[in-house]
Amino acid sequence: MIHRQNYLDVKAYLDFQASVRQLSPGTINTLWSRLRHLLEWADEKPFSKCGRIRPAFPVYCEALIGKNKKPLSAAHLNAMMKTCRAFLNWAKSEYPRRYKNMDARWVESLRPSRGRSEQAQLESRELYTLEEVRKLVSCPADTTAQRRMRAAVAFLFLSGMRVGAFVTLPLECVDLANLRVLQLPAKGVHTKNSKAAVTFLLNIPDLLEVVQEWDAFLRKRLPPEAYWYAHLDRFGEITTEKPTGKRLEVRHSLRDDLKVLCERAGVAYKSPHKFRHGHAVYALKQARTPAQMKAISQNLMHSNMGITDGIYGKLVSDDVRDMIMGLGG
Repeated sequence: MIHRQNYLDVKAYLDFQASVRQLSPGTINTLWSRLRHLLEWADEKPFSKCGRIRPAFPVYCEALIGKNKKPLSAAHLNAMMKTCRAFLNWAKSEYPRRYKNMDARWVESLRPSRGRSEQAQLESRELYTLEEVRKLVSCPADTTAQRRMRAAVAFLFLSGMRVGAFVTLPLECVDLANLRVLQLPAKGVHTKNSKAAVTFLLNIPDLLEVVQEWDAFLRKRLPPEAYWYAHLDRFGEITTEKPTGKRLEVRHSLRDDLKVLCERAGVAYKSPHKFRHGHAVYALKQARTPAQMKAISQNLMHSNMGITDGIYGKLVSDDVRDMIMGLGG
């Protein structure tokens, strides 16, 4: 049975993150999914006395099986431990009397074992390459839904946008003449942490042609505030009617349509977010100066270049092979 005060403290922490730090509901749900494991592991013991529980929390988590019937990934474990450390440190600061006996060294010990750390895992980089994107947009498009999906593929690769921002992007925020995208929460664009930015599309002519064709098609039929990833009626045609329900749920139908397109094009399906990875890796390969690297980082809406380099800076295995083999005499 879960300790009542533990539960109340976790809820207070989530309320703090939502009301004070103004994190999105999706992020709050993610934090809850991680902290739930801490609650279940502690069982009836208060968090302040959990240091002696065996198995230790990291060991307990490493034995968990995910929805995919596999052990949790190194990245998942690391994120879970980081969230739990942040919560416990917050709780000790917020309720010093209740947590006065909690050992700070125990809190800091909440990390995956070396064998399950991210450094111990071979990184498998998944992304859509430019060649794969070209195969996808070259697929015949006989219906409005197919043309929409083809344009979405090109736009996601050219822009590097997160999917949540893309499906909430209105026509008025797309300026193809200047290759600009106005990612403005004030216009309803759902960006990460509600951050506003002007970003730009890669100048790849054949992909831009697909985007321009769809853009021109929309502007003849829809008002400026309509979505660029346009709402379709039950017959699969463009409609001026406003969609019902949560707009972000459209991400699921985009994913399903992408699976169909990948199958038709003979391209291995990867999640829509992998277009962002493809955009970043393609752009970084073209970069020759620190200024270009900085521009790519800003275009991805990262707060600093270290984030960009940490996520995308590692060369893919084929690049390493080609460079090392090229060092021979």
